[in-house]
Amino acid sequence: MNKLEHSILKIIAILRPPIERWIVRALITVGLLFITNGLQGFSWIVELTLHILKIESEKILGIDYSIHTINWILVVAGVLLILSGLLLHNLYKKIELDFNKPKKLFLSIIHKSIDDFIKPEYSKLDNFKIENYLIQEIEIDQTMIYKNGKLEHPEASLFYQNDILSKISAFTNNYSDFEIAYFGLAHIPLIWDLGMTIADKFPINYYEYNRQSSSWKKLVTSINTTENFINVDKITQEDKSINAIIKIEISYEIENMEIHQVVGNHKYLTTIKIKSIGLDKIKSLNQIDSLTKCFRKAVDNIIKDSDIENIHIFYSGPVSLAFSLSRKLSKRTDPNFIIYNYTRSSIPKYKWAVKISTNNPEIINN
Repeated sequence: MNKLEHSILKIIAILRPPIERWIVRALITVGLLFITNGLQGFSWIVELTLHILKIESEKILGIDYSIHTINWILVVAGVLLILSGLLLHNLYKKIELDFNKPKKLFLSIIHKSIDDFIKPEYSKLDNFKIENYLIQEIEIDQTMIYKNGKLEHPEASLFYQNDILSKISAFTNNYSDFEIAYFGLAHIPLIWDLGMTIADKFPINYYEYNRQSSSWKKLVTSINTTENFINVDKITQEDKSINAIIKIEISYEIENMEIHQVVGNHKYLTTIKIKSIGLDKIKSLNQIDSLTKCFRKAVDNIIKDSDIENIHIFYSGPVSLAFSLSRKLSKRTDPNFIIYNYTRSSIPKYKWAVKISTNNPEIINN
């Protein structure tokens, strides 16, 4: 609905009482008069009018309508007028309801630590009727400490996002109908920390930023099958280590040598990857759901070993998938998770990580 249509509806909503009073009631009243007269007849004026109609119809149409026929025509015309009045009344009611209908809350979580990227243009989102929503934003801006390709103070970044649940609740507590969307372009450990904090407390819709079109695309369920597009490899070592490793290869492969620079002894090394590794490979919710289930299954298999205290996560993939995977982890019942950040120019490549446990998250520098 454009601004012109919205303005017209607003005018109609304001004018509806007098319109209904003078037009709708007039139609119904005249209709009733026609029907009454057509069935009974009640004055010499009407009778004279009918005779005139009879004479004129014979002159113009060449047809000699009887008074009885004209009476029945009046009955039909009266019924049509009454129906027109009722339909017009219902139309005004519908317009009024649509205009006064409470808007659905659309809460955007805008999470950025790498680029001060373009905010979503809500009017350009796919299948999004902006006039039906009340849009509110929670902006987590950590770009001020991102300089020269590095996040200079990762500890401060965690502070900016630790109150996300209270911020969401502050908006949603007053609405029974709401939708939450995640728009993110942030460092992988920060995304995982935010996702684990929100967990499954709220339903979230995922949007991916397309740099080629400079627009946000909502991930939706696709009819295309996603069967057999995931490979899972697991290596178990005869080691008493308390560490396990999960590496997730979606956008590019992760070198074991670079992992071993920051994680020494480990008992399990699980690799989850798609068969065709590359950028922009995740395009639907089907794929995210399949990978999320696969990841959670891998975690459950590892924690069957009660000796495991730390699960180290090495991830290469889109933001939406990282956020979805992290939401399936529990700070209360799962072991510690250590999520690593990759920087090509750093030595080692995984220079820092976030350790997430039952306590507050902490930064680990390597």
